[in-house]
Order: sequence, then structure tokens, then C-alpha cells
Amino acid sequence: MDSTSKIPESWKEFLNPSQIEAIETINGPVLIMAGAGSGKTRVLTHRYAHLVRNQNIDVENILAITFTNKAAEEMKIRISELLNLKISPRWISTFHSLCVKILRVDGNKIGYNNNFTIYDQLDTVKVVRLCMSENGLDTKQYSPKKIRGHISNLKNEMRLPAEALENAESFFDVKVAEIYSSYEKKLILANAMDFDDLLLKTVDLLNTNETVLKKWSRKFQFIMVDEYQDTNHVQYKLVELLASDNKNICVVGDSDQSIYAFRGANIRNILEFEKDFNNAKIIQLDKNYRSTKKILNLANSIISNNDRKIEKNLWTDNKEGQDISSIKFRSEKDEAKWVAEEIRNIISQDQSAEVAIFYRTNSQSRLFEEELRKINLNYKLVGSVGFYERKEIKDIVAYLQFLINDLDTVSFERIVNEPRRGIGETSKKKIRNYMDENNKSVIETLDSLYDFKNLSNRVISNLLDFKDLIDELKTYALEGPSKTIEKILDLTGYKSNLIKEGTLEAQMRLENIEELLNSAFSFENLYDEDIEDPYSKLRDYLQSIALFSDTDKLEDSDKILLMTLHNAKGLEFPFVFMTGMEENLFPHERSSQGDSSEIEEERRLCYVGVTRAEQKLYLTHSWSRTLWGGTVYNLPSRFLEEGANHFITEDHTNDFTNNTDSQNLGEVGKVVIHEKYGEGVIKEVNGNEITVEFSEDIGTKYLDVEWAPIKFQ
Repeated sequence: MDSTSKIPESWKEFLNPSQIEAIETINGPVLIMAGAGSGKTRVLTHRYAHLVRNQNIDVENILAITFTNKAAEEMKIRISELLNLKISPRWISTFHSLCVKILRVDGNKIGYNNNFTIYDQLDTVKVVRLCMSENGLDTKQYSPKKIRGHISNLKNEMRLPAEALENAESFFDVKVAEIYSSYEKKLILANAMDFDDLLLKTVDLLNTNETVLKKWSRKFQFIMVDEYQDTNHVQYKLVELLASDNKNICVVGDSDQSIYAFRGANIRNILEFEKDFNNAKIIQLDKNYRSTKKILNLANSIISNNDRKIEKNLWTDNKEGQDISSIKFRSEKDEAKWVAEEIRNIISQDQSAEVAIFYRTNSQSRLFEEELRKINLNYKLVGSVGFYERKEIKDIVAYLQFLINDLDTVSFERIVNEPRRGIGETSKKKIRNYMDENNKSVIETLDSLYDFKNLSNRVISNLLDFKDLIDELKTYALEGPSKTIEKILDLTGYKSNLIKEGTLEAQMRLENIEELLNSAFSFENLYDEDIEDPYSKLRDYLQSIALFSDTDKLEDSDKILLMTLHNAKGLEFPFVFMTGMEENLFPHERSSQGDSSEIEEERRLCYVGVTRAEQKLYLTHSWSRTLWGGTVYNLPSRFLEEGANHFITEDHTNDFTNNTDSQNLGEVGKVVIHEKYGEGVIKEVNGNEITVEFSEDIGTKYLDVEWAPIKFQ
């Protein structure tokens, strides 16, 4: 194809030959292997614009799928600018958003009405806990959250409860299958779906209804999927079904950035794309626009140790750049203190500098937070308790969900006594049992209250008042989310109760509720009214909340970010600190216990972290780390050894002075008192590290005399 006749002159100066080829290759299956920082978003958006502008394809017939709402919004904005569109295209979305749209239209073909509720993780764990109780499984012995995770894995593998039971290999597997079966029945009765269902039910719909499959597969003449290396089996099947008619499927990804196996992602989807889609064309994007040569050389050196990958070599025209620093500390506390001070130095030289601290596990964030607070540096913690998970927000959202879907039992049980109206757990259980025994929905049960023989007149009266409240609130639900929220706060007394409480916590909750109102107003300002469905505004607002992810709320004003390496995917920063680079921490100790694929995934995670850096990269580790009240000594990460020729090493183990006199305090035979372990005797001294023998129950512990909570007798 002659690129000069297709790509507009105004676009060409921003594109390299490989990018132009990827944009213009539109027919049939295409795999674009896009290395980190290679401009894949630019390619995707220009490819979309090329289809519309030069191939006369209607935006309604192009489907673009990405993994986060933030990425989808960015794509919409860029495409709208390229094509001068006043209204952004509808079919640019995440997998989950796409499935919600399909199910709102055709979900009735598999037994759902279009007002189904989307349960988040907290809701689903609550349902699992209830199912466990009904099936006689002790919630103290078995974690509801863990069982919910097993159910999610089964759904991602497209295995139904009957199949899970048939393939059960242990008592636990049998119980999970039984809970899974009960869980599904409760969700169906509540006209509700969890996140996994959104994908699974859509695949089920397309698999079992030929008419629906033809409608959607013919509608989407061209399909593009971003981050294809992160797709799981259900997502793969969904893409395969939607592309079954036109076969014009383009996937973009990087086998070296597949890091979500724990969520069900399957790297084989990208490695075997050519086998899945006949006559597929592979196009390599290996020019990096983000990082310096030194950073890319390190990344290539590390990832070259993986066997399972599609070969490529990331390169750049950028400068050699600053040296990469690998720094050793005596303890994780020294590591955190030094990192905080170094960030202060960076900010003092450039107040607009953007800095990220990466770590392997969430628990590592605490020390960095403490040290940043000590020197008055503001930061944002990515992965903390989400705004929409806070109690007061969950309460108000549950009211909104029940107004839309009065079959929603989880929302009903959350709000029926919130604020308190004398309907306790015993009464809730009686209502639940009545619903199960008589196969009645919530609203049918509220209409049959006088049939109850075991509810007091007071409780029945309170339930009737609750029903009247819901009926009144439904009239406001027609006006949209902001008006409905205001009326919920007013008519339930929720807001006045918090004002009366008058505590600092109550004030913080009021502020959170105010922020929820702000989000509703913002949504309404951008909302395109659907006059055919009067509840659409409220329903779509709830959908936007349900599909919200933690990284969606990052703002340009957030200059210092703390996050796990998994949360760093898709982001970039001028300054990056990769911390805790130690064996058993990164790579995580669990990966050493499995097969080589787990170590390879950890190495890909390291590759992702390194390639987030634009200008300066720091790799830090400490030779001692406090875990579970004792001190462990980890070797430096194998990833440091694999990249040893590409950084300079600094030793800061003696930079921090001790606050204790170890010669006076750390003597063999001395008695110490530990806050948790009690009295013990020093058996060995090694610098600041002491070996202490406690009681027979506690045993031997290895402690740092500077940091351990001990006193010397």
C-alpha cells in the first residue's frame, strides 16, 4: 500500500515507517507488537482516524477496547481532536463497559432485565459469606474473600458450578463449587452481576444466540484491542466471537509486559495470535520515545533472560542520559529515609518534577509515607482504600442501586437499617429466609409483610415506612443522580445524623458525601439525555461508578506517587525509584516455589518498572529487613545481577548514625525486654544485630538494636 497516498501530510511528521505500516494495514488479523514507550496510543488513535477519514468507515462500526477508563477517555479525546468530532465515539471502552452496553440491550435473552446491578468486590464477598453460612462452612476457618477469589478464577476459566464440582479434587474444591452454585443463584435472583459475569454472560449470550452474535459481529467491521497480552480466556473468547464475521481484528501488545497472571491473564493469547487467527500479519514497533539509552539498555539486558517471548530489541534516538544508580542500605528504614531526602532534593531543584516510588507489595509503602510526612512532602498513595469503598459512599450508592433495581438483595440489606430504623440482623435473617422459602423478591416480600408470623408489629411498621420512603425516592430518581442523592440525604436523615454526631470522623464523612455529589453534578454536565429511558441518567451514573478503577483518579497535580509495580503499568515518570530489589521480595518468594513461568512473570514486572522511567532511575535494596517481628537478610535481587553492566553501584550502609550505643547495650548475656515477646537474653552480637533467646514459646529472634521495640535491663 502506498502510504503517501493515504496518511495526511499533517500526520506524517509524527510517525515512523513502522507506525505508518501499522496504521494502514487494516484488513484481516493484525498483531502490533508495541514495545514500551513506542507510541502505541498514537498508532491506535491514528489507525482509528485513518479508518474514518480515508476508508469512510462509520464510527458506529469501529470497536476499540482498552483496559482502563483513563486510557479509553484519552483515546476518545485524541480521536475526537483528529477528526474534529463534537461528540466522542460510543464504542471506545474497556472490556467491562463494552459488555455492559451489550447486556443492557440483549441481556433479556439470557434472563436479565436491563436494570441489573453490578456488584463490586465488597458486595460479592458479602454474598459469599451468606452462602457459606447457609452451607455450613465456617467463615472463621475459611476466608470468604479467598473463596470469592476461587470463584472468580473459575469464571475466568469459563467453568460453571457443575463443572467445578465434577472436577473437584479436594474437600475445599467441593465446598468452593457448592458455594459457587449458591452464589450464582443469589445473583440471578437479585438481577445482579459481578465483574466477572459482565464478561462471562456476554460470551454466553453470543455463544448461545446466533441472531445476537450476527448482529454484533456484523456491526463491528473493525476491532482494535489494546494491551492484548493482559487478556484472560474469557476476553479472548469475546474478541474471537465479535471478530467472527468481518475478521478485521487488530491487537496491540507486548509479550514482555504481561504481568497479570494472578488475575487470569494468559500470555499465550499474544504468543499464539498467529495460530488463533489465520494469515495474521505481525508488525513490530520497537522504537522507544520515552526513555534514555541507558534505561533501555538495562531493560533489554534484564528481559533477555526470559525464554517465553516474541523477540524484539527496544531502541531509541534519545540521549544516553543520566547514570542509573543501584544503592545498598543497611535497613529498609534507611532506604526509606534516603529516598525521601533524595526526592526533596529533586523537588527543590524542580518543583514541577514528577516522581514515583515503586515497590513489590503494598506493605512496603508505610515507611516511605512516614518519611515523606516527616519532611512535609505531599504524596498520593495509589491502591489505598478507594473513595467508592468508604462506608458512607457505599450506603448512598446502595440506595441509588435499589431505586433502579428493587430485586437487589445486597443493597436492600445494606440500606434497610441505614440510618438505624429498628430493623436488626435477626429481622433481616427472617426476611431473607422468607424470600428463599417462598422464592419471592425483595419488593414482593415488602408487599407481603402481614404474612409474616415471626416479625413484631414494630418491625413491620418500620419496614412499611421504609417501603414508602423508597416509593417517594423513586419519583426523584427520574431527575438524575444529584437530585436523588440530595433527597436520600434529606429524607433518610443520613446527613442530619452526621451533623448531630459532630465528630471529626463524621465531618470527614460529610466531606466525602459532598464529593459524591460533585461527581454526580460533573456526570450530569456531560450526560447526553436518553428520553426513551427516564432512569438512564441514574443507571448510567451507577455504571460509571461500578467500572471506576484506582488509577482513573490520578491527576496531573499529583507529583509524588507511591504504588506497587503492578499499578505502575501504563504510566511514565521522569524520576523513578524501584525499591526493595531483594531476593524473596522482588522476585517475590512465591515465584521461587513455582515453575520458571512465575520467575519470568516477575522479570517482566521488573521490565515494566524500569521502562516507566524517562530520565533518572534508582534501584534500591537493603541487606536487612524487619518482617514478622524479626530481621531477615535477603540477597540482592537476581535482576540486579542480570543488569549489573548498566548501572553504577553505591553503598550507603554506613550513612546513617545509630541512636543507641551498641557497645554498651548489645552485650552477650544481657537481658532485654521486648514489647511483644517479653524478656529475653542476648546470645550473639553482630554490630547492631543481636540474637535474643526468648521463652520456649517464642524462641530465637534476630533484632536490630536501633529499631526494635526493646529495653535493656
